[in-house]
Amino acid sequence: MILLCAGERSERTFDALLVFAIQLDKAGHSVGIDARFLPDETPRYQKFEAALYLCDADDVNPDQILIIGAESISDEVQLILRTLSAQTDTGVFGIGRFATHQLLLSAQNKLAYALGRDAVAINLIDWQGESALIEDSVAPLVTIIEEHPIASRKPRAGLLVYLPVEVLEDVTVLPALATLSHAAEYDLHVITNGRGKEFIRRSRYGHLSVFGNSDLPPAGFLSHADIVAFFGPNIPGARMAQFAMDAMGSGKVVIDCTDDGRVIETGAPALRGPADLLSLSKYLESLVLPHRTEIGRRIQSNPWLDKFNLSQLEYRMELSRPTAPPAPATGTTIFFPTNGSGLGHAQRCSLIAEQVSADHKVQFAAFPSCVGMLKKRGFDCLPMIQRSEDFVEEYANDLVNYRRLSGLVKSGDQLVFDGGYVFDSVYRVISLSRNPAVWIRRGLWLPGQIHANALEREHIFSKIIVPNEAFDELNTAYSSGEQIYQVGPVVNTKTSARKAQTALRKKLSKQFDRSIDTLVVSMLGGGVASDRTVQTQMLCSTLERRENCLHLVVAWPNAVVPDGIYGWNNTRVVQTQNTLQLCCAADLTVSAAGYNSFHELMYAAIPTIFIPQAAPYLDDQERRARAAADRGLAALVLESELMSLGREVNAFLDGDRGSAIAAAHADLILPDTGNRAAAALIEQGIGQ
Repeated sequence: MILLCAGERSERTFDALLVFAIQLDKAGHSVGIDARFLPDETPRYQKFEAALYLCDADDVNPDQILIIGAESISDEVQLILRTLSAQTDTGVFGIGRFATHQLLLSAQNKLAYALGRDAVAINLIDWQGESALIEDSVAPLVTIIEEHPIASRKPRAGLLVYLPVEVLEDVTVLPALATLSHAAEYDLHVITNGRGKEFIRRSRYGHLSVFGNSDLPPAGFLSHADIVAFFGPNIPGARMAQFAMDAMGSGKVVIDCTDDGRVIETGAPALRGPADLLSLSKYLESLVLPHRTEIGRRIQSNPWLDKFNLSQLEYRMELSRPTAPPAPATGTTIFFPTNGSGLGHAQRCSLIAEQVSADHKVQFAAFPSCVGMLKKRGFDCLPMIQRSEDFVEEYANDLVNYRRLSGLVKSGDQLVFDGGYVFDSVYRVISLSRNPAVWIRRGLWLPGQIHANALEREHIFSKIIVPNEAFDELNTAYSSGEQIYQVGPVVNTKTSARKAQTALRKKLSKQFDRSIDTLVVSMLGGGVASDRTVQTQMLCSTLERRENCLHLVVAWPNAVVPDGIYGWNNTRVVQTQNTLQLCCAADLTVSAAGYNSFHELMYAAIPTIFIPQAAPYLDDQERRARAAADRGLAALVLESELMSLGREVNAFLDGDRGSAIAAAHADLILPDTGNRAAAALIEQGIGQ
């Protein structure tokens, strides 16, 4: 293991440690950062990057200790180094830019005094000269020169254009970017600083694919780019300089569109492009796109780039680059469902996973409330950490999940995410890998949920699978592109036969020691999204008057069940994963209108009263339930219509409401389910 330290303890040097650690990690080295270099104030993006590398120096036994920025070693750092308890054969290296031999000797002496052993000082100037892309980088700007140019994951070329906010404010720039974004030959992504990203989001061009320059580590941008163009006065800072180095080493085409050609002035093997964004399209079409693979090869073989080859540093440190294990013939498909109040995301993923061919390995990463259900269905499952108000930071759980996902997803695997918002953990794991990724994204969003921020991370996915709704008016295309696939509703259609339904009622009668003439099942949610205590109590009260009636209240894991529910004679609270079979055997079901429950009830033609849930993060359950009610396929009771609930229950159980709904279902033609179609799309990604 290589333990990284820095000559000073500051926000700037910590950022340099992160950038350099990722470079060593990419090369296969085991690397850690001494946690004592963590600054007092650390922004969110740095915490995610540090999550994979921070370590307590007392808990590790490094083979090498490497101090970056060794040309300036502070007294505070000497005290930190003095407490390191490494073995006597641990190599100690200080790397920096030593303008004189005396400075190099001084660094060696400080390190030797602090650590109690001789140290080797490595002068970047000796093998890189003064030709680095920026002059004041603390981290060594090095790259891994790949054997062959590496293309982005998408079929079309990825064009990544860096533009500082000062350039974006030119009135001609955003329209020019919009034109570039419609080109058939490439996919455009803009990278800018935080102010620039906000400027674009507030403009009429908010649909553009935009990265903030700290949204991902430098290596994370590579999977989105085949061509990189830098505009503005220069390359701004060590992160973008490292990204340019990574791009060159991977055989990407780097275009210097800076005002004065600052990149090519260093001798870097970049193309000199137009400083005017309006001219970039023609430049790409005529010169770059027809020859980009050959240009990439020439960039990789340029002698200037070899001076920044990571192998130069490995040679000086006598490091052997670990041999990467051979990629398996077929990778694993890893499903990661968001935790829904009713486990809907996990249920949907399991229905699709069950349709994946047997020769494809499937695994899950899921939140605790979903793990039991998934294991019972035969899937291996890595538990993830649930969000909690007890955490100091709202994203603390996602930091841990990032570590777990990073360890789980290997080369050749495929990550399938199901959820409305792409977590930082998912976003980073996908971007830092070369693996395909799939987003299973439900539709029927509430109006306030439909905005650019909700969709801005879709560009990291190879495929976006949208399971349709049962009724056409509910299907809305929120974005377009060749990576988006519509499939039929993903729904469990494994209903029980009449004989099994009769047997289930007998089993319930024996279990609860009572005769059952009427069976009612209510599934109103777990109380997390919407409090349905009043509606549940109304059901209990209405059904209490009925002789030989059993009312089963389905409680999901982590559900909030009011104590008063347990006091009714005809009502019992149950936890079960066989809700569909219960509903098939029931005389009436009262349910929320989530995607899974709604479609199960529709496809099974079960008489239902829908009481939609309403929360900012849920889909539009009222619209879905109303579509069924308008067709005479169910009854709809809104949360504000409490008194009508009892009347609807009696209309089903005593009147002809159930018969009318059954007749409407008999004439209904529903679309084919999309379970297998979604599985087939996922299977195509394995081995890409």
